[in-house]
Amino acid sequence: MIYSRTVILSIRRSVSHLKFSFRFSSTTSRPIYYEPVSRYANRVALIDHSSSYTYGQLYSLSRQLSRRLVPLCQQQKSTDDTSTRHHVQFGILCPNDASFIVAMWASWMAGATVVPLSSHHPPSSLAYFLTDAQCRGVIVGSDANNELIKTTLKGNAQIDLPIINITKKNLSTASLNEDISDDLLLTTTNIDRTQRSNALIIYTSGTSGKPKGCVLTFDTVQAHVDSMIKAWRWTKDDVILHVLPLHHVHGLINALLTPLYIGATILMLPNFDASKAWEHLVHPGFEQHVTVFTAVPTIYSKLIKDYETKLASRPQTRDFVRDQCSHMIRLMMSGSAALPESIQQRWYEITGHTLLERYGMTECGMALTNPLNGERISGTVGRPMPGVTIRIVKENPSSPQGYDTLVEADSDNTKVEASSKEEPIEGELLIQSPTLFKEYWRKRNETRATFTADGSFFKTGDICRYIPGKNVFAIRGRQSMDIIKRAGYKISALDIERVLLDNKNISECSVVGIDDSTLGQKIVAVVVPKSPNKTDELTTDKIRQYSKQSLPSYSLPDSVAILEQIPRNAMGKVNKKELARLIV
Repeated sequence: MIYSRTVILSIRRSVSHLKFSFRFSSTTSRPIYYEPVSRYANRVALIDHSSSYTYGQLYSLSRQLSRRLVPLCQQQKSTDDTSTRHHVQFGILCPNDASFIVAMWASWMAGATVVPLSSHHPPSSLAYFLTDAQCRGVIVGSDANNELIKTTLKGNAQIDLPIINITKKNLSTASLNEDISDDLLLTTTNIDRTQRSNALIIYTSGTSGKPKGCVLTFDTVQAHVDSMIKAWRWTKDDVILHVLPLHHVHGLINALLTPLYIGATILMLPNFDASKAWEHLVHPGFEQHVTVFTAVPTIYSKLIKDYETKLASRPQTRDFVRDQCSHMIRLMMSGSAALPESIQQRWYEITGHTLLERYGMTECGMALTNPLNGERISGTVGRPMPGVTIRIVKENPSSPQGYDTLVEADSDNTKVEASSKEEPIEGELLIQSPTLFKEYWRKRNETRATFTADGSFFKTGDICRYIPGKNVFAIRGRQSMDIIKRAGYKISALDIERVLLDNKNISECSVVGIDDSTLGQKIVAVVVPKSPNKTDELTTDKIRQYSKQSLPSYSLPDSVAILEQIPRNAMGKVNKKELARLIV
């Protein structure tokens, strides 16, 4: 829990329901998880694969776990870096169920920062995240995750962390009747507990080097949530079907923290399953009718395939699916990767919904969105979110800012500075917003480099196009060919290249992203074998098997192209745009 002054919490129970009473200093703002608990203690917050939980139950379980975490937070950890000395981090490796929320809330209650982890990451990646974030412990929510963390720690002698287990059995049998009315949980430590303190460190691949941890403060997370509630009209009556991973902004903040803050209900699947997702989207027998759904284009592609295989054969079924989706679901969104027009059109034919496409990044949150009400133009991401200002710029070393502004816009106004105000205008997208990340964890130079010289705008590295006739914006791709956007994940081609160059059968390699209607981009590894006799060791299956020891599953190459040599320019550099054209 994050405090700037003493907070006294009293929880009074009646026979029929929980009542929460809070007393705050007038200068203290409520952390993002207090609002729903104080207002909606008896409302159902989450229905996962095995049970359902009210807001009050999740809060009580989190309080119980937080007591186990406080002693770990109070242990002083020596470090030469004064900027991180008073921060405490906990890694969270929990499945998509109640254990993740409990672990997250409990960590915040204890004054710690949350580092979301994924079981899709290999032990080498998990070890890096835990050490780089200087985690004080790791919370695991399943037996499988517990074994994965044990393997991770066993293989890295320099990591000595306690493992805090919270399985589904613990959550379902934990007592909710204990009297904690006098429990002032947070005793004196050196942890900063203001809203400006760190809430999350979310790791994202960079264009070079190892993954960087994006630090999001509580103020930043609150700004994310407030902006989405305003733009997309979230209410407590909403029910969202959650099928996304929880270690990225889309699944964590958009689809989890936002509905939790407004008092809505979350139907959470343990992982994406197209048939089960369709059951929740159209089945009339469920008590909770889905009203909001958000996913990446790859998921929509798989849902379309499942529909055409299992549901589309009978006219009555087609009519039923379209009727249920168009009348019961108010909003369907797509993000994290460009939405192909073919998927947009087919989804409209099936469900009657024109998907709301939006644009965001871990570093800036949601930045642009098509309108909730009004025309949604395929291939565009609409206009800036509430509170966001954007610029389209071109580099100009002679300018004091280092660039010239071509277009500047917020949610209400657009100012065109370019000479042509009728033709589409392209340039790098810059963003100014209260949702901007605080810093890359322990990487001051990288943080400084990603902001403009005056520090006021974040440089996304994406090319943005302004379409004057429609007064909307479209994302045209990355400035750097070293970033691949596959299935909603932003992946560093350089990370994959480093792994492949350790393969004893590869002398050279270059990794590129190739446009793909299902994945957005697919990963192609272009390799030069050390010996012509070793090409049978460089099949796609064998390269994927080799790479999975060091890379998460979504970063594994989708295909391998073998060349005698990789073309380079006079400076010895690979032109990846030309290489991509060569292998298509």
